[in-house]
Amino acid sequence: MIAKRLRILALLALTTLTAQAQAQAQAPASASSDSLPHPTKDLGDLVRAVLPRRHRAAADSARAARPPKAHSLVVLPAVAYTLEARFLATLTASYTFERADANLSVLSTTLTYTQNQQIILALNGPLWTSHNHSLWLTDFRLLHYPQQTYGLGSNASIYDAIGMNYNFLRIHQSYYHRIGLKGNLYVGGGYFLDTRWNIESVNGEGQQIYVISGYRAGVAGHSTSSGLVVSVLRDTRDNQLRPAAGESYLFLALRNNLQALGSDGNYRFFQFDTRRYFHAGPRGNVLAFWLYGDFALGQAAPYLDLPATGWDTYSVTGRGYIQGRFRGTSLVYGEAEYRFNLTHSRVLGGVVFANSQSARNPDSGYGRLAPAGGAGIRLCLSKKSSSYLAVDYAFGIQGSQGVFFNLGDVF
Repeated sequence: MIAKRLRILALLALTTLTAQAQAQAQAPASASSDSLPHPTKDLGDLVRAVLPRRHRAAADSARAARPPKAHSLVVLPAVAYTLEARFLATLTASYTFERADANLSVLSTTLTYTQNQQIILALNGPLWTSHNHSLWLTDFRLLHYPQQTYGLGSNASIYDAIGMNYNFLRIHQSYYHRIGLKGNLYVGGGYFLDTRWNIESVNGEGQQIYVISGYRAGVAGHSTSSGLVVSVLRDTRDNQLRPAAGESYLFLALRNNLQALGSDGNYRFFQFDTRRYFHAGPRGNVLAFWLYGDFALGQAAPYLDLPATGWDTYSVTGRGYIQGRFRGTSLVYGEAEYRFNLTHSRVLGGVVFANSQSARNPDSGYGRLAPAGGAGIRLCLSKKSSSYLAVDYAFGIQGSQGVFFNLGDVF
């Protein structure tokens, strides 16, 4: 039953992710030599291999006659499934372009409606200037987002679910500039706004509540976090969708929320994110490690702005758990993953992984380490950009389990 469900969900998600990968196919293959050779076949090659020869020849001729594009626009409807949303319908538009001697810039917008009556409108993407001198990062979201929460700390039980319903506006805009003429070190800053309204919290008896785990701020009514961000970024990865052995990533950020800018109070968030990739056997296999921390400092930040599972920048922490399963005034997370190739052409690969996290309750401190683990497959969608469809099945504690999708490696 699990295997059948996995196949069905993979097919549902494949249409959207394939379009996104095709939009990124304009990115040139890296010229650097490392232990992770670029794939020689992708999903398109597999599809063409089973098409009638005359149709395939006509398509190849048309493709050869077409001039190379410096930009691409893809619009695609699709259906998929996630733990927090269940089945969903989405319309995605992606616009990609590339400036001189720079990484690929991608602007993506998405409109989604879910089985849980969630409505999501999002615009995001990295925008690189020529020669990678600087980088603009955009993350705009408008949500109507009913979801469940379980209280503070990683000792919180799945049986203590509380229903929350709210509207959410996010405006995160930051700018990074490279230090020196060459290299991978950037410093940046920006403005971050997270505001929610019509927040309602309801317990198992259907009664509205105003305090969760002794925490009152942002549990009902409205909340706003508004502040300035300074950050440091060092990224040696040639392709963030498929990092190679010997590469690394480091990100440090301090966000200062101020009442003068409309925030509910004066409080700060500090975040660190570090990743390392090592040689691990033949055929470009990689052993990857990830350590992530998110901390709320100062006066009480709104409940829904506190660090939580799956609410990191790319919503990928905590495979094995529903989004928001663990929440606290701080969250520490670690993960290890072994990545291996299953075919000589590297069109198909696999992973096994394990992760653990601990969230802090302000009254009792850090709770248990909540472990999770699983395995997954990787299907190459574009050999030009080495982008892969990731389909994982993960298990956590208290019966938590599910299928998780991603475009490219999770970290």
